Order: sequence, then C-alpha cells, then structure tokens
Amino acid sequence: MFIRHVKPFAAALFGTLYLMLMPGFSLSAETAPTKTDGIPYNVEITGKNLKKSPVHKLLGEVSLAVQKKNDPPKSLALLKRRCEGDLPEMQKVLRSFGYFRGTIKLEIIPPKATEAKDEGRRTEDGGPSFVIRQPSSVVRYPAAVRFEVDPGPRFTFSKTNIHLSPDTPPGILPLPSPAALKLVQDAPYSASLVVKAGEAILTRYKENGYPFPKISHRDVTADFKTNHVEVSFQVSPGSYARFGPTRVTGLERLKDQYVYELIPWKEGEPYDIRQIKAARQTLFDTNLFGIVTFKNPEKVDVQGQLPMTVELTERASRTVRLGLEYTTDYGPGFNSSWTHRNLFGMAEKLTASAILNSEIRTAALRFDKPMFLNRDNTFISRISFNDETTDGYDATSGIATAILQQQFTKTFRVGGGLGSHLSRVKDNATDERNTYQLVYVPLTADLDTRKNILNPIQGYHLSLAMAPYQDISRSDIHFFRYVLGGSTYYNFNRGNWIVVAVQAAFGQIFSIDHNKMPADLRFYPGGGGSVRGYGYQMAGPLKGNTPLGGLAMLTGSLELRFKVTEAIGIVPFVDAGTAYLDTVPDFSEQDMLYGVGLGLRYYTAIGPVRLDVAVPLKKRPGGGDSDYQIYVSIGQSF
Repeated sequence: MFIRHVKPFAAALFGTLYLMLMPGFSLSAETAPTKTDGIPYNVEITGKNLKKSPVHKLLGEVSLAVQKKNDPPKSLALLKRRCEGDLPEMQKVLRSFGYFRGTIKLEIIPPKATEAKDEGRRTEDGGPSFVIRQPSSVVRYPAAVRFEVDPGPRFTFSKTNIHLSPDTPPGILPLPSPAALKLVQDAPYSASLVVKAGEAILTRYKENGYPFPKISHRDVTADFKTNHVEVSFQVSPGSYARFGPTRVTGLERLKDQYVYELIPWKEGEPYDIRQIKAARQTLFDTNLFGIVTFKNPEKVDVQGQLPMTVELTERASRTVRLGLEYTTDYGPGFNSSWTHRNLFGMAEKLTASAILNSEIRTAALRFDKPMFLNRDNTFISRISFNDETTDGYDATSGIATAILQQQFTKTFRVGGGLGSHLSRVKDNATDERNTYQLVYVPLTADLDTRKNILNPIQGYHLSLAMAPYQDISRSDIHFFRYVLGGSTYYNFNRGNWIVVAVQAAFGQIFSIDHNKMPADLRFYPGGGGSVRGYGYQMAGPLKGNTPLGGLAMLTGSLELRFKVTEAIGIVPFVDAGTAYLDTVPDFSEQDMLYGVGLGLRYYTAIGPVRLDVAVPLKKRPGGGDSDYQIYVSIGQSF
C-alpha cells in the first residue's frame, strides 16, 4: 500500500532495501557468491571416572578437535585427520599421569542432513514486481566425535635413585633424599613430580654455592609386569663459587652507589640464587628501572669467584597523574600529582599534589630521602595547605611534618618524628572560632602484605597512627589521638574472580573535653571512605543537620567482589560505623549506622574504576540523611 504513492524508481529502491533486510532473504544463485560450509561436529571424551580427574581437562587442552571446534574442517577426511592427530598427544597425557597401559578409541559418526523445499511469493502493487525466493537449504546435524579412553591401571613409584656423576670431586654438598623430593614409594606416578624433583635438586645446589648444576641423566623406566616406575637422576653439581666483583651498567641519571647499596650480597660470600632473585625484586620495587638483568661469565674464575654484572635501564624520572571523582556528598572532584623520582641522583623523590572539590582544597609537597643514615631508613618531610568548608567545620590550616621511617622487613615499617599544625577553625555546631598552634609527635607502624594497593586480592594491611598534641599558645589544649585500622582479603580461587574484603578501624582521643577539641581533628565517619550511604562526615552524632564529630570512632566494611568478565565486576557491600562524643564509647546508648549498596568495577591497567551506589539502612529524623549516595573514583574502596 505504501509503494503505490511514491515514484517508481523510489519504490524500487525502497522495496529492494526492504527485502534485503527481511529475515530469510538471499540473493539468487546467479548473483550470490557460493560458500562451502565446514563439517560441524561435537566432541565427547569419555572414560571410567575420567571427568573427576585432572586428566580429563588436559586431554581436552591438547586436543585440536576440541580447541578448533568452532573452525570445522571442509570434509570428513580432514576431520578424521584432525582427530587422529590428537591420539599421540592424548597418549602423552595418559603416560604423564602413570597410565602407561591406557588406550584411546576414536569413533567418528558422520553428520546427517535433511533437505528443505523452495518457497516463493510474488508481490504486485502497481509498480515493479518483486520475487522473494527461498533457495533450497540443508539442515545438518553435527558429526559426533568420540574419544573413548580406557586409562588402565595407574603405575606407582617403586625405587628412586639419585647419585652424583662419576667425575664429581669429594666433599660436595650431599644429595637430597627421595622423600624430600616428594618421590614416595608406592605413591601414584606423575611426570610433573619427576620434573619438579629435578628442579628441586638444581635449586638446592644453586642456593648453596653451585651456580651451574646439571641433571646429567634422568631415566624413567616403567615395569609392565609390576605396574611400577623406577626413576633415576644423575647430578653434576659443577664448580663451587663465591660472589665475585659486581659491576653496574646502564645508569644515566642515577648514581652507582645507590644500586650497590641495594645489592644484598658481598664479594666473597657463597653464591646463592636467592640473593639474585631478591636483588631483582628490590630493584624493580624502586620503580626506577624498566629492565633489570643479571649476567655472569657462565664459568667460575681461577679464584673460585663468579663476577656479576647488573644491567639496568632507567625509567623516566618524572610522572604526572590526573584523577577525577564524583560523589553526591560534594559533587565532582579533581586530584593531581607530579613526581620526580630521582632528584639528586640517589632516588630522592619529590611529589607535588593537589585535591580540589566543593568542600576540600589541598596543596601538598612531599620529599622522600631513602637510605638516610643507613640503608633501611627513609627521611620524609611534608608540608600542606588546606582550605576546608565541610558541614562539621570550616578550617584553614598549614601542616608540616618531618618523619624518620625504619623498614625492618619487606612488609613492616615504623616511623616517628615532629609535626606542626596551625589552623583557624570554625565549629559549625556552635559557631565558635578558634586559632590553634599545635605541635605533635607523629608515630606510625605499618604491616602490609598486599601486592596491589589499588586492587588487592590477597594479603592484609594493619596500621597504627598516633600522636600526642600540645597547643603552644594555650596550655589547656593537649590531647593524645590514635587510629588503629586493618583490612584483609581472601581470594576464593587462583585468579581474582571472587574476593572477600573486610576492613575495620577504631580510634580514640584522650585528655580533652569534646567542646575544647579542635573540630578539624575530631572523628567524622561517613562518605565514600568509610560508611557509604551516609553523607560525608554524617555517620555520627548530629546537631540538626550539622555533624558534631567525636572523641571515638568505630567503622567496618564487608565487600564481596565478583568478576563477571576480565574487565567488569560487581561488588555488593555493607558498611557500618559511627562516632562517639566521649572517649570511651557507650555502645548501649548509641546505635551503629549501617549502609548497604552495590558497586560496579571496570578494571583497567592503572586500576579499577569504581562506581558505588549506597543507601542508609536507617534514615534519622530531621532530613539530614539522603535516600542514596553515589561514589565514582579510581581504585577499590579499601
């Protein structure tokens, strides 16, 4: 009916496009290019108790028939060739698990096909005529490929022989026992255990002064009469060596002295491969190097030493970072930093940073001097200027600190120093304005086993920050403030698809009344960093809609982090917490506040982008609590 009212050419064009978009439309055989479809097929690997065994998974991984199922061959002959090519690889899998008598039977059932008839329809409506022709089609049922596996009996270890090569001089480090290598008599045979045993033998010697050990011979003999496997190793330890002179190459801006300080061995100490691995990790952890390589002449010199060369490629020394965030608390926010990681040639780091949003404006400068006084000490000085206009208080402040931090282990460090906190503060609950000239002694302790701070999936983090404060202009203003916090992460699988994350924090302020305590140093839970669902600083006692802050604080969070794909994840969470007006909380008189929500994570190379939507479980009377809160930033919430 529509084509009747348009010009013939336009009707023809419209009709052609309409027909091309209709389901089932295809060009005629004379104009359409022909396409030869492959032979679709399904694969089944069967066997007694096979699906409960890791053998089943490996059989599928080595099978081209399984891996290329979505790329079917053009003919049955090619399908047969593909499947027959799998048989030797599958036999290797069976033998690697000790099934030396195993057999595999291949069966291919050809596909079945039925033919559909042509269908036609003619449309004539005063204009050009069109014919819709459904060419003959074939409905195929896939071919069936079946690998029927009969593993047979599983062989077990019988005797394990480990001996030194005949030319080995006396006084060599003793060989490990078969039990130490987990080659236990009558245990099920596994080729991976044999390989790991050989690696363990070599590692034992590399960790005890022998840089070039070799497995001269490794024999695996299966006895089909007893269904046992005998394994033999012949070991050539090579020459004993001590670390020789160490040379550093490739440095451009960094001084050699800095690298030498990080090398854990000294010339003349016994060779130990663990020292080299530790040095490599330490150098990478500095973030100063893109490439770290350790080389040696591959032979021990006449003095029994092995010289070492450390080849390094420096990264760019300057980094600029820009970040955006959004919360319903204070709208859009901006943060940035500029870092110079090698200011004077000994990895001195200078960082300038800024935070800007509707409530907080901060500019800070931090200087880190590693290896201050000794290798494990770091001197850290920081100065910041802050302008805050929050619901609880308005404050303008300048803060300066100088801290000496001692790294006791790779994961544990403590620090202490001096600080100054100068501020003008308006307490919005009372409209009082005060000026403070505080000096304090910051003390910190930190135990951190996490591998990735932006997206931790395992490990834990414990921290303690405390300090006594004294106002130098007012003797009655003095107090002690501390915060103890911790988080832990449990990974339910080998990847990071399901992670449970738990966090808690508790803090107290002693020796001062609430009305004398500087408002900008009280505890204010609430917002994206603590109790989501409640506004920034709002998860505590209020006067009207104004947060009072507290002399004590308790918060906790639980997250279940599920990955839907490699790039997308969802995170249901619950947060709890509140502030208390008194130093010693009265848990019976003040209820905890709870927020629940759902988060979305988009995982990138620089860390996850976080979107959280949270609601308060209990809205307090007075209208101070919103129906929901939204948080957008980079990195997990904790």
